Amino acid sequence: MTDGQHGHRDPAGRAAQGPGRRQVLRYGAATAGALGVATLPDAVPAVAAGRRQGWSVAVLGAGVGGLTAAHELAERGYQVTVYERKALGGKARSIPVPGTGTGGRRDLPGEHGHRGVFGFYHNLPDTLRRIPYPGNVHGVHDNLTSVPWIAFARDDGRADLPIPTTPFEGRTLDVDALRRMLVGAVQQLFHLPLHEAAFFARQLAILMTSSRERAFGQWEHVKWLDFLAVEGKSTEYEKLFGGGAQVIQALKPEDASSRTCGQGVEAILFSLLQRGTDGPSNRIFNGPTSEAWIDPWARHLRSLGVRFAMDHTVDALELSGGRITAARAATPAGPVRIEADWFVAAVPAERARALWSAPIRAADRRLAGMDRLRTTWSHGIQYFLRRPVPVVQGHVAYIDSPWSLVSVSQSQFWRSDFPRTWGDGQARDSFSVVVSDWDAPGALYGKPAKRCTRQEIAAEVWAQMKAALEDTGRTYLPDDVLHSWFLDPAVSGTGGPEPANDEPYLLNDAGSWEHRPDAATAIPNLFLAADYVRTYSNVDFTSMETANEAGRRAANALLDAAGSDAGRVRLFAGYRPPEFEAAKLLDATRYRLGLPHILDTPWPLP
Repeated sequence: MTDGQHGHRDPAGRAAQGPGRRQVLRYGAATAGALGVATLPDAVPAVAAGRRQGWSVAVLGAGVGGLTAAHELAERGYQVTVYERKALGGKARSIPVPGTGTGGRRDLPGEHGHRGVFGFYHNLPDTLRRIPYPGNVHGVHDNLTSVPWIAFARDDGRADLPIPTTPFEGRTLDVDALRRMLVGAVQQLFHLPLHEAAFFARQLAILMTSSRERAFGQWEHVKWLDFLAVEGKSTEYEKLFGGGAQVIQALKPEDASSRTCGQGVEAILFSLLQRGTDGPSNRIFNGPTSEAWIDPWARHLRSLGVRFAMDHTVDALELSGGRITAARAATPAGPVRIEADWFVAAVPAERARALWSAPIRAADRRLAGMDRLRTTWSHGIQYFLRRPVPVVQGHVAYIDSPWSLVSVSQSQFWRSDFPRTWGDGQARDSFSVVVSDWDAPGALYGKPAKRCTRQEIAAEVWAQMKAALEDTGRTYLPDDVLHSWFLDPAVSGTGGPEPANDEPYLLNDAGSWEHRPDAATAIPNLFLAADYVRTYSNVDFTSMETANEAGRRAANALLDAAGSDAGRVRLFAGYRPPEFEAAKLLDATRYRLGLPHILDTPWPLP
């Protein structure tokens, strides 16, 4: 039985405690009379999030961050209600294609994009292990399957480069894959000038041996392309290191901070080396994300007493006496007023900052800094194919594609037989692609994705993949294999004057760390749980891992504010290579003295 089923006890066996009357009065006295807002009209019904005084929690948003906070708090005895405007899981959910299932099959499974669970994730895997799943010893975590390869595809006649993401030890050696890897390495890497490769290696070494002080004080404010000195370098250098191989889609090289990009490169590198990892360096679920993860999670949360209120679009928060007294939401039945003792705002950045009224911003001035956070487009299109097309047993990054594409033939990793389970029985494969650059002109129509119709986007992505995969004479994507396609419905109005995106991603651009708040706010009963929240355990770029960590931190902050003696939520530290500690200590001293990194010296011209 879980802790929640044992009557809300922490690992030491102590009963979890909600805030006592003295605590509530102390919080109120500390901020009494600070600021207030107008109340709602009497006609608006009130919705209570719980019954026991001091124990009710309203989680606003059902993405990974919100569901994580709900999970942790419900296990510790809190009465949690989650309010969501769309569907459980947020951007991590699957999106069934309406009306495509026939003969008792389920609708074809759409996604926001391929779903990767990297080896350097630690917080998220811990949650996955704690979600029961029939027949699985380790719960939903056992629904993850290793992705053994990633391929870098070019469209200039050079062989593609497949790279193993798991050690060869313990698995059969694929001779053909090994041959392709060697041929691709020779044909691709020898096009890169040696002095440019050495320069990139030097820059990466600087980032990996920089102190935390320099990372946040200097590299956070330098754009990745500037740090790599892309201007003046070869086209090959720019494509390889400046963004063509964009495995982490929400990081845009032209805007992202060097600290964040370096953090991602370092995490992936050590994950490939199997140092400090939770498991294989790259995994995906063995079925559509919602079926393999989100739906079982919702069932488990309901078993812990969590309630879900769907079709609730939260549009305002009330502040009175220095505390949030209610949230307001629009529903199909009309406006409602949500009452609770504690509030966890788990909506994305662009929606959260719309909730920060002038009084709320005055109560916590850091929330106003969120106005400077930017978002980006990074969305998926699925091609459903009449026969399986396993280009490679893993992901493919299309380095030369104008729209920075990454794909994966998903169903080769799925447990269920595709044509018997989904669709009309004619579709046999789900080929999932993420489009990360919506502003660059395409190769087929010469227009950015935002300016293309949905049909043009589907044709353009297909053409860009064929240009990379079939430039050496081998046919991977014959046109007759295409059954249908499905573009993320969050994107709308493309091809028209006002393209829109209902679910953008946070952009980790240079300097954005300073504008990101922590999970605890200056308002004592308001907490934040989304991927824009500062995270410290492992990585902090937009991902399911950071959203999960933010939810954990929000739960801990609430427990602290409540004076609870329940066990705190575990936070997992990222890997720190011991070999670099001495170099980082030296660099911390140099940074305090105003000196550059010891390796940061003028680079000789070739």
